[in-house]
Amino acid sequence: MPTLLDVITIEDLSAFVDGQADGDLSEAIEELELQDDRCAETLGAFMAQNALLHRALDPMKDEPTPKRLLDLIRSHTDGAA
Repeated sequence: MPTLLDVITIEDLSAFVDGQADGDLSEAIEELELQDDRCAETLGAFMAQNALLHRALDPMKDEPTPKRLLDLIRSHTDGAA
């Protein structure tokens, strides 16, 4: 018989860490975290990675997109349907 760990995917854990999991999934993951050391370890690693990414990238999120990048995007989308 499959366990919760067999059903919950890495994508589900990522969504949970990012705050994007729905209520039922969040509850299942929280329950699994308490019952399964491997799940708790994986969630801990995801949360640590998430914190590092936020520290590194959050300062840039409100910066304007560089003109050269906008020009490059426009050059590849001109005439696209």
